[in-house]
Amino acid sequence: MKRVWFAALLAIAACKGGGEKKEHDEHGEGEHEEGEREEEGHDEEGHGGERVIHLNADQVKAAGIQTAKAAVRKEVAALEANGQIGAAEDRQARIGVRVPGRVTSLKAGVGDKVKKGQTLAFIESADLGGAKADYVAAKAAATLARETADREKQLYERKISSESEWRKAESEAVRAAAELQAAENRLHALGVSDRQLPDKVGHFSSTIGASTPIGGVVVERPVTLGEQVDPEDTLFLIMDLSEVWILVDVFERDLAQVSVGQKVKVSVTAYPEQEFAGEVSHIGAVVEPRSRAVKVRVALPNPDGRLKPGMFARVALSGTEGAEHEHLFVPVGAVQRTDGGAVVFVPGEEEGEFVPRAVRTGHEAAGYVAIESGLSPDEEVVVAGSFILKSELGKESLGESGHSH
Repeated sequence: MKRVWFAALLAIAACKGGGEKKEHDEHGEGEHEEGEREEEGHDEEGHGGERVIHLNADQVKAAGIQTAKAAVRKEVAALEANGQIGAAEDRQARIGVRVPGRVTSLKAGVGDKVKKGQTLAFIESADLGGAKADYVAAKAAATLARETADREKQLYERKISSESEWRKAESEAVRAAAELQAAENRLHALGVSDRQLPDKVGHFSSTIGASTPIGGVVVERPVTLGEQVDPEDTLFLIMDLSEVWILVDVFERDLAQVSVGQKVKVSVTAYPEQEFAGEVSHIGAVVEPRSRAVKVRVALPNPDGRLKPGMFARVALSGTEGAEHEHLFVPVGAVQRTDGGAVVFVPGEEEGEFVPRAVRTGHEAAGYVAIESGLSPDEEVVVAGSFILKSELGKESLGESGHSH
């Protein structure tokens, strides 16, 4: 009886243990399968985090998507040189005054646009006041001397006065006229125009204005109100930036390919998608002994002022041949521009999948664009229909579904 009861207990224990093991195994298998399903779902959606555009076969056909390999090509590009944009030397003016004085008024500041002839500042000068007083005195003396000489002449003609008295008075009149002319010339040298010459004795202004001989932009104003200034001081620096210059070095061996009037294309970092047109305006007269290069000046129209002095620029001279270079190229249609920069689309792991790839582009030549980084040789890229993929990418950026099944 005891043996039967003990055997029954063993059977119950065995059944209970087996049930717990089976339940544990089933639970483990379930978790494992669920984990696999989660991983599979992650791969389908993003391939490890990459953004993927999904199109079905009909959509691929409708978009006309075609691919080609990025290829390395050799090319002989135009002569290129680096330079720095500067203001045209004959389109700048340093504004000052010709007499020492104190700044009493400033009419323009840095960044202001000014017109030719505009008065930018007023300076009060004791020297100017003294010069005006000398002019008025000289004018009065000259008038009196002339009247005296004319009277002496009349007296001489009437035999009332001697010839020597007349000639002495005439000499004084000539001397006084010369002194008046000298006083007037001094005022003109100080910047006083004929219209501003004082007429008579009395109160006259000792203030003079500083005006600009050119129109342009104020780029420097190193003086302040009330400051004492001298003729050698610069009050304003004005630049007319409607045209800018670039000085570049052209090696002696390439000089025969360059001529005045030759067209150039200029690119700057600030506007990577735009080229600016200009021309060679001057070729230097000497070859620098160390570099064996000649300074070549390029003139660029700059009507909207986008090109700033100090910008670095890359200059390509049209119609020239430089050294042979190798570049990785893709057709122009393969590159799309987005807010984040240039992208190309490469085929994904599955049929109908396309992955955007950020690239850095270089120059264009004969319908192809150079890829400086982001792609490797022989990688497949979408060369037709990439605009459709860009549109799908934009939908994803706006939170819309870019998946089509």
